[in-house]
Amino acid sequence: MGKDNGKVYTYEDKSLVEYNFLTGYKSILNRSIWQVVDSFATLEPKDALQRYSRPVLFNLTDSVVITFTGSGLVYGMGRGGPPKRIDNTYYSGFNFESFRTIYEDQLYSFGGTGFWTRNNNMLYFDNILKEWERLSAFEGVPEEYVELFSAETKKGEYVLGNLWDPQYSTGELRHEIYRLDLTKRTISELGVFSFDTEKRAKQYDYIGSIGSHFFMEIDKTLYVGDVVGNRLYRLPNLYAGTGSFNGYEGILISGEEIILIYSASTMVNPNIRIEALSLEDFLARCDDANQPVYIGRGEYLISVYTIEILTILFLIILLGGFLIRYNLAQPVVEKQFVQSLNESQKRLLRYLILLPPSERATIADIDKILDTFEKSWENQRKIRSKSIQGINQQAQAKMGYNDLVERIPNPDDMRERMYQISAEHRTHSKTLLRHL
Repeated sequence: MGKDNGKVYTYEDKSLVEYNFLTGYKSILNRSIWQVVDSFATLEPKDALQRYSRPVLFNLTDSVVITFTGSGLVYGMGRGGPPKRIDNTYYSGFNFESFRTIYEDQLYSFGGTGFWTRNNNMLYFDNILKEWERLSAFEGVPEEYVELFSAETKKGEYVLGNLWDPQYSTGELRHEIYRLDLTKRTISELGVFSFDTEKRAKQYDYIGSIGSHFFMEIDKTLYVGDVVGNRLYRLPNLYAGTGSFNGYEGILISGEEIILIYSASTMVNPNIRIEALSLEDFLARCDDANQPVYIGRGEYLISVYTIEILTILFLIILLGGFLIRYNLAQPVVEKQFVQSLNESQKRLLRYLILLPPSERATIADIDKILDTFEKSWENQRKIRSKSIQGINQQAQAKMGYNDLVERIPNPDDMRERMYQISAEHRTHSKTLLRHL
């Protein structure tokens, strides 16, 4: 496969071959010139521009299957033979950058973008009808998926990276990582791409994969991701292009080999250098990038929002310290307040605290508690006023309570007053009973 739309690059018999589906030409790279060696049937130019987008190749035992995201086109190609179209479909436009794979001789497509939206469609190519059909009964399917990268952990099981795109995606910059199991028909979230912790957009170019390893250019550096070991590696000092092969230089995945294509540096030297490496040889040249492919959602949140989380924890600790200090100091203050009252005031305060919220103490109730029945009306009034005023003054001085005991008009006789613990202090005043 390659980087350009409608162009398929392969490595055959130690030569680079280009299949240009826009023109229908097969070419071989000779030094730095593409030489046309054959032609094959393709679509009309208008349809070709519309329906040949990024190619995806699958190497089978004796053939190659070529598909194009963004359309339903499927081509088959025998060893050495020209590509031949094998599908009967025409639909296109809504599955650009979809994930595609072959499992048990069945071609699958998942997600994609197009028509100003992203989708989570799971499709399969019907080998008898030669049509793409919808596949249902999958559990845990995300709302949308567009391929950032993919790699196979074992037969029928894949790790997929979801591409975040500011044009379509909502929310924060985050590339979710999923596990797709075609055998169990499930999709589950594994975490978030580890590069997302840096809080800045990067340039990603997915090149391809070999088994459990995917190859990607990230900000002009070539990375290799091991999705089984959850580890990233980096290839330093690469003189070839670090992205997908573009017909001039770059990286090409051909079957189980990694092809490095180095371009000439001067016009007088038109030669190019091609180096084919096995996965083991390629990894031997790489350095450990000292970071995983993905991290869990919790670890991601801690990494990205460290300052915010520490601030919240600090405020919680501060509030907890205040509450502890308040709870330790409050009993002492309450005891001091109660001790400042005389016995009559204590009896009155206890009665008012125990009074149900729906009831109020009358003047007769207060006089009975203060034991003033045998005194004159004027003395009763002075004793009531002085007792209630003393309770409120001490509550204000010792605990900062304003109007602990409040006077309210009697609804049946506006000339009389009734008494109760104010609604503001009714709940926490109950703790005073332990000292009364």
